[in-house]
Amino acid sequence: MTTQTEREAELLLTILGNQFAGLRGSLSGLTADQARDIPSASKMSLASLLNHLIDGLEATIDRISGEQNRTTDPVEAWMAGWKVDDDESVAGQVARLDATADRFAERLRAESDLDRIVAIPAGAAVWLDQGVPFTVRFLVLHQIEEWARHAGHADIIRESIDGATADVLAEAP
Repeated sequence: MTTQTEREAELLLTILGNQFAGLRGSLSGLTADQARDIPSASKMSLASLLNHLIDGLEATIDRISGEQNRTTDPVEAWMAGWKVDDDESVAGQVARLDATADRFAERLRAESDLDRIVAIPAGAAVWLDQGVPFTVRFLVLHQIEEWARHAGHADIIRESIDGATADVLAEAP
């Protein structure tokens, strides 16, 4: 029998998966140089944006798991998350997204209590504070918020690169 927590976790993963698909679509058919291009007033490229989002997802996995694999300086960790190495390819980034998304789904499916309070380092908590407890559910919803916000950025960046729009990219194989 499926529990309410299991049903909710699957719903959250479905919604987050839709955001993953949108970001994957924004990279569809691009070269590494195009993915690194900064075609607008923003300082974001699709490559750096994707690395930032994957980094946030990895941090969330660690926090929910009770692990601390990150630098203790949250600003340093945040800045490092935007970095794109010279040898990174679009295919490699998408593979990293898929592997991280799988780890995230596995971790969330193993969680028996979405209301469990998660310890967040004080330096990172100031960036997340919404006046509510940092529960597993809150952290998942925050990831959905982050991915949805940045999916909009990705749409604009991609359209600025070659005119491709999200609706057309969503239909591409």
